[in-house]
Amino acid sequence: MFVLGGLIVWGKALVVVAAPFLKLCAIWAAWQLGIGGMAWGTARFYSINCAPPGVTGYFASLFAMGNPICVSAWFSHAAFVVAYIASFVAAMLIAILWVWKQSTAYPMIKTLRGEIEELKAYITTTTPTSNQRSNLMRRSEEKKRV
Repeated sequence: MFVLGGLIVWGKALVVVAAPFLKLCAIWAAWQLGIGGMAWGTARFYSINCAPPGVTGYFASLFAMGNPICVSAWFSHAAFVVAYIASFVAAMLIAILWVWKQSTAYPMIKTLRGEIEELKAYITTTTPTSNQRSNLMRRSEEKKRV
């Protein structure tokens, strides 16, 4: 029973901590789906109405491509694709920079880095150098011979 209660409390704490991230991820996903849907829709519109498939579509597209609606659909599709890719890249870069900032500015991380540096300093002061090791090995070999 205590384990179940602990899991419930842990789950509530997880929801409290993760809620802002989940909201942000949901907003970003909705944006990506919306822009992606618009890019797909304009590409579909252009491929059906302005450049139909087949040989007859090729000849029909020669006359339809200059149509202002087809030109605007092509430009809209290009703009939606650029916005889609740019927002995806920007979101990834912002997330990476945020994680970097949190990992370098968080006090606990600074404390852990300090402890790691202390351990490195201790290891380098207590571990013999290669010259010291070779001298120690030479001395132990000399003691074995005597």
